[in-house]
Amino acid sequence: MSNFNIALVGSSEQACKECRRRKARCDKGLPTCGLCIRYRRHCLYEKHSRTPLTRKSVILFWSAYYAYIVLILSRYLTEVEERLERAEAVIQQMRTLIPPNLRTWERQEPRSPVETSPNAEPFNFSTPVVVEAEMSGGDADLAEVDEDSGTTITDRPVDREASNEGVENENGNQSQEPVRQRMLESPPLYDFEWCEKETGPIRRLSPKTNAEGNDEESPMSDGMASLTVNERGGGYLGVASGAAMLRLIEPVSRRRTSSRPQPVDSLTHPMPQQPSPNRHITETMIDAYFRLYHVSYPIVHEPIFRAQYSELIPRPNGSCWTILAYVVAAIGVWTSSAASSPALDMDLFYRARSMLNFDYLEVGNLTLVQALTLISNYQQKRDKPNSGYNYLGLAVRMAMGLGLHKEFEGWKISPLNMEIRRRVWWSLCVFDVGATITFSRPDVWPYKGVDVSFPLNVDDKDLTAASQSYPPESNAITPYTAVSTQARFHVAAHLCYEKIISRPFPTAEELLRLDSEHIEPWRVSIPAYFSEQVEVPPRYALSQAVMSWRLRNLRIVMYRPFVIRRALKGRAGSDEASNKAYCRCLSDAKSSIEMIAEYWRGQEHNRLAAWYSLYFLFQAALVPCICLRNNPSAPEAKDWRAQIVSTLHVITALSSFNTSSDRCHQIILDLCGNYLDYRRVEHHQDASGAVSTQHEPPDAITNTLELDIQTEPLLETQPVGESPQTQINSIINMMWPNVHPIEAADVVMGDQAGWMEFLNSEAAGI
Repeated sequence: MSNFNIALVGSSEQACKECRRRKARCDKGLPTCGLCIRYRRHCLYEKHSRTPLTRKSVILFWSAYYAYIVLILSRYLTEVEERLERAEAVIQQMRTLIPPNLRTWERQEPRSPVETSPNAEPFNFSTPVVVEAEMSGGDADLAEVDEDSGTTITDRPVDREASNEGVENENGNQSQEPVRQRMLESPPLYDFEWCEKETGPIRRLSPKTNAEGNDEESPMSDGMASLTVNERGGGYLGVASGAAMLRLIEPVSRRRTSSRPQPVDSLTHPMPQQPSPNRHITETMIDAYFRLYHVSYPIVHEPIFRAQYSELIPRPNGSCWTILAYVVAAIGVWTSSAASSPALDMDLFYRARSMLNFDYLEVGNLTLVQALTLISNYQQKRDKPNSGYNYLGLAVRMAMGLGLHKEFEGWKISPLNMEIRRRVWWSLCVFDVGATITFSRPDVWPYKGVDVSFPLNVDDKDLTAASQSYPPESNAITPYTAVSTQARFHVAAHLCYEKIISRPFPTAEELLRLDSEHIEPWRVSIPAYFSEQVEVPPRYALSQAVMSWRLRNLRIVMYRPFVIRRALKGRAGSDEASNKAYCRCLSDAKSSIEMIAEYWRGQEHNRLAAWYSLYFLFQAALVPCICLRNNPSAPEAKDWRAQIVSTLHVITALSSFNTSSDRCHQIILDLCGNYLDYRRVEHHQDASGAVSTQHEPPDAITNTLELDIQTEPLLETQPVGESPQTQINSIINMMWPNVHPIEAADVVMGDQAGWMEFLNSEAAGI
């Protein structure tokens, strides 16, 4: 009984091992708990230590807290600058009221630009009053800023011929053209976020009070883009708008006395509050999003989003952020789950979609642009292409309303915020132009009037909220390499696409010239660390592969008409350019099939990779299919059959991740199954009913995908007996699978210069 009389010297923070093993309630007594004393057990307490995960959380907390403090201080400094501006404006006004004989300062030494009277040269509206002295030095000061930042803002998608016009000429006179340009289009004090939700009656009942009221109090914009001088809550208005002229003649005191725009949640009629997303979203979903999707399309900034999710810093824009969080989680679940798993991603997406309503069409902020962009891509991946196309249009329009396509000299914006704007804009470009080519629709992306730089190739640790300048670009692959490379590709190649959807069909010489002048220089300019010959870390393998597949897909689309014409006519033309276009299309198709097959054998399997693999693979496989069915006895027929068989193998492997695989598989067999060395392909599944899972190594997945090949003699040795018109009608919806047949016929066939005119034309004329 002596064991029960042990004096307690304290208590532990956690239960002993024996009580935890037995799930008993431990009193945590030291040196031995009460239950262990009573039942004579060996009482042992583990030494409590912080895990790496705990240390990581602490580091994340203090990093986010530091960024939040920097943000608060920057806003405070901005408010101080506003007060100084208002004070200077008042002083300038009061000076004009003083009689001329009492203006002693006018009889002193020459004045600085800040002290210039209203009768002197016009005020430069491109900068706030407080920085007028800083800007008086011309473009030299800007050059110093760019040099200190480690980079220059010269990498523009369009030519900016006026960029050097602001320097002084030999006579010491500064060019007036850039000055006028900056007057018409000035940087904002804050941003271009806007909100046009009604906050109650704007006009008063009495005309007298209307006249006496201050128009600045109204947060509303005008539909003519001519009455809004302030950028506060009005969105981006360019140099061609009526507001640009008002900027030249409106007093500076009216333009710069506005206050910070109201946040969405402070409106008179706020949007309904939504439940906290932390109840439905887990860290695993967010981790999957940033591991699989973010490296290709960096729409959101990972450190900031994670800090907002953990509630270490405030979540911006109210329910807009909640929508974004649910969409991020839905994409994370979709990319990482197997086809046989429950549609959890759909549940998350439906919750995000249920929050959207027409009220959001009256709101504009970067968070909502990010959410709409991700919704559009998710809808497309979930086989709702037109819904995604509509969401994408909203996102692009809202982005232009926020001025994401513009950069301003002298804009007081942090490097990180500017870089986030660039990433969102060019990710939108990749989605919009990619969808345009996929659907074969007119290209509506704004290439002109855009002067925003491409995203920098930097790591998140080198560019943070506390950064005051841009770091030098990295010479290694980063999460922003893919979007920057793809955006440059679309800007370089958009003239090629515009040509192939125009009427009449371009000649082979025209397409080959466009290829060599636009696409080939871009291909040569790809950084060495991202070229397709270099092995990249597995995390970036998909983004690198998709870029290579996308290049070949565009070339296939460009030269595919010449393959179809030659296959249907049954003979080679005498035109050297047409033959070169024919050979280039076959080569790119074969290369695509081989590259996709190689990727699927050696890389991680997930839904995102399966979606892109199936799309580019099917488009490439149509080329040898149409060649084989129209000329099965050609010397190249053996190679065509090998490509088609390889395609069927990969499509079978994709079937567990993409439900469209079975349909693509059947279409290829319907097209040329009679010309292959086998007639039937059966999928062998394991006991669970799934062909494979993403967590298995690639070799194990390949071993579970067996093909039951039934060898039979060729049933057909002659070309298909269908007319060219019938064959064209049959493959239109295959070449553009996401386009309605009527729309595809209208886009592809044409009325005056359709396929038949192209096929019947002489080879020498094409």
